[in-house]
Amino acid sequence: MVTAFSRHRHRFVTVRVWDRFEETCRGGGDPVQENSPFDGVRRWLQPDAGRGRGSDQEFFAARPDLVLAAQRAARGLRGEFVRYLDVTGNRVRRVTIDVPDADHGVARLDITDTEAPFGLTVRELQVATCVAGGLGNQEIADALGCTRRTVATHLEHVFAKTGAASRALVATLIATHDAYVAPLPSPGLVLPGPLLTVLREQPPAPSVSRAPKRQPAVLGTVYPAGGADVVAMRRGTKLAVQELNARGGIGGRRVEHVTVAATPETLLEKVNGLTERGVDAVLLGNFPLPYARPAIASVAAAGIPVLHSMTGQALSEDVHADPGGLGSVFQVCSTESAYVPGLLRTVRFLAGTGAFRPGRKRLAVLQRESTFDDGLFERVQRHADEAGWNLVFLEPVPDHTANFGEMVRRLERAEPDAVSLSIFPEPTLRSFLTAAAPLREHALMHAAWSPVAPGFTERLGGLSEGLLWSTVIGNVESPVCTGFEQRFRSTFGAEPGLAAAAVHYDIVNVLAQAWSRVSRPWDFAAVREQLRSAVSFGVTGAHQFVGLGQRGLSYPDDTVDPTRGHPHLVYRISGGTNRRLAPPVFS
Repeated sequence: MVTAFSRHRHRFVTVRVWDRFEETCRGGGDPVQENSPFDGVRRWLQPDAGRGRGSDQEFFAARPDLVLAAQRAARGLRGEFVRYLDVTGNRVRRVTIDVPDADHGVARLDITDTEAPFGLTVRELQVATCVAGGLGNQEIADALGCTRRTVATHLEHVFAKTGAASRALVATLIATHDAYVAPLPSPGLVLPGPLLTVLREQPPAPSVSRAPKRQPAVLGTVYPAGGADVVAMRRGTKLAVQELNARGGIGGRRVEHVTVAATPETLLEKVNGLTERGVDAVLLGNFPLPYARPAIASVAAAGIPVLHSMTGQALSEDVHADPGGLGSVFQVCSTESAYVPGLLRTVRFLAGTGAFRPGRKRLAVLQRESTFDDGLFERVQRHADEAGWNLVFLEPVPDHTANFGEMVRRLERAEPDAVSLSIFPEPTLRSFLTAAAPLREHALMHAAWSPVAPGFTERLGGLSEGLLWSTVIGNVESPVCTGFEQRFRSTFGAEPGLAAAAVHYDIVNVLAQAWSRVSRPWDFAAVREQLRSAVSFGVTGAHQFVGLGQRGLSYPDDTVDPTRGHPHLVYRISGGTNRRLAPPVFS
């Protein structure tokens, strides 16, 4: 049993993995924006012991022969790759069975509708398979229940359609195109050993098989529509994939990138669609917490690794509370709970330099409603007390508020020296800064994340002047970062910004490192173990998922060792330029 989240906020439901996987597979969604070789795929994952699971339960329930083939592969093959054509019901389907060379046996079975090679009919494919298996015309006639003359006619058609001039060449073409058919027309066929292992009860003596072809590693990404930060994320991901493939892929496997756009309301449907299409990992953009939680739980129910950079504290707490059901979820950064203590640490530094003189150390916090929880007040109050500040205002704000007039009037009555704003969409932040113009004359304004978007200061103009802002993950000055920024500008003719593009560029490379250390990217258990144990360094600093709920660390919020986490970066906008504040704790 695993625990997954319902659509309703803060409500839990317990479901069986099997049932959850079935729910996952009901998602459809619009066609992906990039061509994918997995459209229409039916997938079955079969361990060498125990029950498997599939993306189309009704189909596999009606085809126990295919499940049996996967079971035989899981038990009898290691590091092998088998392809053939299933012609049951006179319909041609491509069957691919892939087994990693790991100690634990698990087979991935993929079924896709396809066209017969060379325009052969099902009967002609059966005849050609028998020829490739070494049978003479009379043996073929006996196997198929027809006359030798009928076999000869079919064989003439095979010669004509394939252009082959001999039986030997027919055998070569069938092998080259993996066009052997199942059910096997005859038990006496001499075929490659791995193929017979999965299609016959008693496999023959081992034979030398062809080196397995490398199927691509398939990365599915889902991003919200619009926004400069979203564009930067998409481009960072695209650049990482392009560079990986330019270097030859991952262990010889090309990385296929399947990306879809989603609104918060369609997010669950879209991730289910990616799961059904057979992606090997899912990378998510930033979505509101009430929509992100069920979507993440749905993908995790299928065991597929999910990586994201959302900072809602509940996300990592969910994983910590349910490591069995959500153990494939990895959060690359710390949580937004670090922003208030980071602000208070910064104002202490500014006060020490004389750049900011708070009067009565009165703090106001506006938290986006989608991440507001019952424990928030206690946490913020504790941070304020530890820093010697008075918390005088704390309210939830709908994520897309346009009118802040009444709230600003209440803020003015609270007379804060500093106002901390949660991660709000840029239009919401603009509305607040516009309404709070009088308040800004005597109070320091701090925003989280939103100003990382390329062109932020140009779009907001004077509204951004003097704004203090921070991010728990972003570009770290280093040769790695400089090289990334140069390649980004060269590729897209645009600035990468200070975080969004680099974060998603790094996520792809962290995943690629894990993939490179396993036999198959779809061996999800092995990939998860690599993600948990790996340490890497990228554009945004050190990556390791050792924080609560498999998340990254923020320095100095979560660790005093800057080599173990991402520096909590703080900037102040002056003259339209983001100027990084660099006290010793951030260096």
